Amino acid sequence: MVPSERKWTILNVLVPPAEVQGKVEEFFQNFNVVEIQNGVHPLLLFDKRSGAYYLICHLDGRDLILNCDLDAVLDPAESEDYKLNREIYTDTYAYNVMEKDALKERSFEDLVVEYDTFYRHEKPLKVFGGQHRITAISAAAQKNISVIHGVRVYFNLSIEQKVDIAMANNTSIAVSNDLLDRMQEDFLGADLRNWCQSVELLVQGQNFADRRSPEGIPTVRIARTLIVNYFKGKHSHKDELHNPIVCSSGPGIDESYKKVRSHINWNDADLEIMGEQFAKLHKLQRQMILGRTKDRHMESANKAIHPCVTASWAYASGLFQKMPEALAAHYGLIEVTLKGGDPLNAKALLSARLKGVDPDTYRGLGARINQDELGRMLEVFTLQATKAKDRGITPKLADAAIKSFEAKKAKSKADKALKSI
Repeated sequence: MVPSERKWTILNVLVPPAEVQGKVEEFFQNFNVVEIQNGVHPLLLFDKRSGAYYLICHLDGRDLILNCDLDAVLDPAESEDYKLNREIYTDTYAYNVMEKDALKERSFEDLVVEYDTFYRHEKPLKVFGGQHRITAISAAAQKNISVIHGVRVYFNLSIEQKVDIAMANNTSIAVSNDLLDRMQEDFLGADLRNWCQSVELLVQGQNFADRRSPEGIPTVRIARTLIVNYFKGKHSHKDELHNPIVCSSGPGIDESYKKVRSHINWNDADLEIMGEQFAKLHKLQRQMILGRTKDRHMESANKAIHPCVTASWAYASGLFQKMPEALAAHYGLIEVTLKGGDPLNAKALLSARLKGVDPDTYRGLGARINQDELGRMLEVFTLQATKAKDRGITPKLADAAIKSFEAKKAKSKADKALKSI
């Protein structure tokens, strides 16, 4: 086809590959584009940042809902089960406004899709941005309301380009850092997700949560924090002042995780046992809290996957790898439910505080993310596994852990001061 016969125009400075041009032609053959129906040729453009070709055009709402795939994936060759985007939440104020607008014939703009027939070819418009707007458009169509909407259509995207475009689109709206983490992890590969499924922290076929989940589904940040601190504790020295960390979340991959990930043997037996024990702890904590008739607080049920608790528990697991008795006592916490209570004794942690030091706003152990809190929570697990006469977390143990950590911190500062003399 010579340029004069095209229904679309290429920006003068561009020389798109033949594969891209072929996909563009295919797109126009399969869709009734509003611009063409009105004698206008859409312009093929180029995004230098991602190296991707795209065009902007308009489609009727009915065409969109029939052809849009809201479950777009990063790598269909690896799996079609793990969607790239966040879940759709229709119970929010923002969505309700969106649906009302659609019913009033609002024309939405800049819906971001890729024309891709490689998988689920019956829905070739893979949605990277605008899934809630498309859901609202679908709700309006059920009441015979359909107007035109603006679409940015990409062609022949690589995995790297999919991630870049999806993240750029999602960071321009109110979206959780946990979703960005999940996108980044999908780009790195399925190792972390597969490992979490194998130790039953995720069920088979399940992906990480895209925001803090009442159902107790861990996020990528929690899984990364678990892995990083296990290895950090494993390679630490017994007598040093230990410093668990919580992996950062959002744009950019946590540097500690990046360093650790490249050296992980995902089939390591000790690593697998650690993951299994943590999954058991998390499940039992939820079971005991949610099985009550009183004090069924979700924060207590999901205590194990609070970043501070996860980091400290995992660090202790690594630290005790060369201390079999302590490791057994640490993992044995799931077998200790004092008077039918929860293994982490969330109530005892909540009540713990250091008089004269902690402010009235202090919410107890394992409720905040800072270095002192991580150190205190690690001391809880350390004392439980090495010093306590009776196993299990008690109010006395929680109180002792705070005082013990503060003493160690003071000694560390004194040692540094003495060395500077």
